[in-house]
Amino acid sequence: MEFNYYIYDLASHYLPALINGDYTGLTDWEEAELNAWVDSLPVSGHFEVISEESDFCVCDICGLHADCYEVRLYFQPQEATQ
Repeated sequence: MEFNYYIYDLASHYLPALINGDYTGLTDWEEAELNAWVDSLPVSGHFEVISEESDFCVCDICGLHADCYEVRLYFQPQEATQ
């Protein structure tokens, strides 16, 4: 099965919640911000952290500079056209 993907730069503190569903490290506001961002994505799928080291850049979730990792959102190609 073939998958397409989108690439995002995400702050490291969001990753446990995004990948494992562990929201304990986030404030209520950050949790709401993450959930709103996920709900706004064009497709649903599987997230995978690609980069092994963080890079100081703008996080696609909060729009602030942070230690970010490159994350891919994999999805089936036909899902994007629905």
